[in-house]
Amino acid sequence: MKSGASDGQEDPPAKRGRGSTAVYEELREDILSLRMAPGTAFDEVALAARFGLSRTPVREALLMLSREDLVTFLPGRSAIVTPHTMSNAHEYMDTLMLLSRAINRLAAEVRTPNALAVVRQCQARYSTAVEGGDIHAIAAADLAFHLAISEASANGFLGNFYRLALDYGRRMHLLHYYPIFNAEEAERSLAEHAAMAAAIEAGDAMGSEEAASAHVMSELRVVQRSLEPKVGVNFSLGNGLRSPK
Repeated sequence: MKSGASDGQEDPPAKRGRGSTAVYEELREDILSLRMAPGTAFDEVALAARFGLSRTPVREALLMLSREDLVTFLPGRSAIVTPHTMSNAHEYMDTLMLLSRAINRLAAEVRTPNALAVVRQCQARYSTAVEGGDIHAIAAADLAFHLAISEASANGFLGNFYRLALDYGRRMHLLHYYPIFNAEEAERSLAEHAAMAAAIEAGDAMGSEEAASAHVMSELRVVQRSLEPKVGVNFSLGNGLRSPK
């Protein structure tokens, strides 16, 4: 019988380890996809019941998420989804720019036929998602496309940092990019995805880097436009890392 919060028993260490990882992964996706909104309080008893575990692995999962700044512990040991902030957005956009340029350039240099086929498949799925108009489906397809390019670069070390950067930006995109993702932005995004895929297929390292740079800049401008009604027009995101030299 599974132990739970109500029986006062602890899970065996092996089960607790597997359980905390599963809770961490599912809650992380809930947070990044905004299924759990910023500021939402966690009910550890309800979570323990949801996952069929005691509260110990739930608490361990929340601690893991807090190390990624996705969960904030408040006085009294309660926890909430960390509120989203744009205070470090310019550092994030500069980091994303550098990583995107490096990943796309490397993908063009070392891509294999199989890796290229996956990139093209993800490009087609993104087009289908854009036609469907659901922002969560569009966001998921966009993430898959960029991760396929990361895989094509065949550099796991760089790819890990790129994945972290993409994940970090998911809430920002859902809050400040996709809500004003109109037909013009959709057309531009599709063209930019096509340009990145074409440059990678052609083995054009510089062209791939330039296409990635243009894509990040387009997203930056949309996010900035989304924020203007709240913070005014006299602000910028990024520190000038705009295009490859």
